[in-house]
Amino acid sequence: MKDRLINFFGSEWFGMAIATLAVAQTFFLASRYMENITLKYTGEIFFYLGIIIFLVIFILWTIRGLTIHDKKWSHWNNLTRLSFIALVPIILFVINHITIELYGINELMARLSLYNYFFSYFLALILGVLLGYRLYTKEINRNEINYAIIIPPLSIGTSIFLATPLIGYYHGTIAESIYFLVLMGLGIFFFLYIFIGSVALSGHVSNKSGSSLPTAMLPVGVSSLIIINLISINSFGAVIDHLPFSIYTVEFVSILLWGFEVWNFLVMMIIVFRKETFGYLSVWAYGFPLGLFATSTIKLEEVTKIVILGNIFIFIWVALFLLWFYGILNTYVFIRRGILGSHPDK
Repeated sequence: MKDRLINFFGSEWFGMAIATLAVAQTFFLASRYMENITLKYTGEIFFYLGIIIFLVIFILWTIRGLTIHDKKWSHWNNLTRLSFIALVPIILFVINHITIELYGINELMARLSLYNYFFSYFLALILGVLLGYRLYTKEINRNEINYAIIIPPLSIGTSIFLATPLIGYYHGTIAESIYFLVLMGLGIFFFLYIFIGSVALSGHVSNKSGSSLPTAMLPVGVSSLIIINLISINSFGAVIDHLPFSIYTVEFVSILLWGFEVWNFLVMMIIVFRKETFGYLSVWAYGFPLGLFATSTIKLEEVTKIVILGNIFIFIWVALFLLWFYGILNTYVFIRRGILGSHPDK
């Protein structure tokens, strides 16, 4: 029974942690936008809950890999599970970012955050390289080709969340180095998304699996992450004196990208409640992309001063909050299926 329980916890469970942290982030954004301190306190609850979920899952996932002999290579041999490992650096970036937002940044926090930044950045880079290697060399099962495989390149782009406060704190060589890595990461995840995203789209179109269908939400996060990167990079002007584009260019490109997000969002919101997607952990794939969409929307509202964007942000925030509970329900059904029926790995 103990082994059976531990055997549940593959890397796909990290989606639950990042979705919870995404809910926390949107509550903090809503708190600032609506000037409501209660929302901030609610966000803190979800933040600490997200950390607890991550730690529990990480421990159980590690035990699974170390103690269950026939599962040690399951992630290496499965592109989907290998890809979900890349949620770990995303989680580390987001936890660090929110911690700084809540408690501020001092010398100790800045140093620890800098170490975390480089560790998480290169972990994301390594996982992306490993995914590329497996894509080229592995005999691939068609069920492995879904949008989960864009998580490794996506993860390196999320470094912007931690890069922004660090560049604001540091100057000189450190700030320039972080700026270089941000641009490098933006290039990596943008062009890899074009390549890997095309492969994933082909896989979704040719193999419509209910268990992987919710991961089609992940492209929503890509355009939003580019918007967040562009707007954040433009804010580096006080430290970096050679920014490549003006705020007007950022605004123009961001609106184009945001329009694509709206289309993706509407399509995926129709898909989420389809019967064949119910009862799978992949439903947590909605969490982080919607969090990115909400963040990019409110950032775009701050740049453009278009009031309706604030209302749309509130709608996305509420949708994400409700989908979090829907994810909990799906997780309960998934666990019951695993206990009463065959194991999810089989």
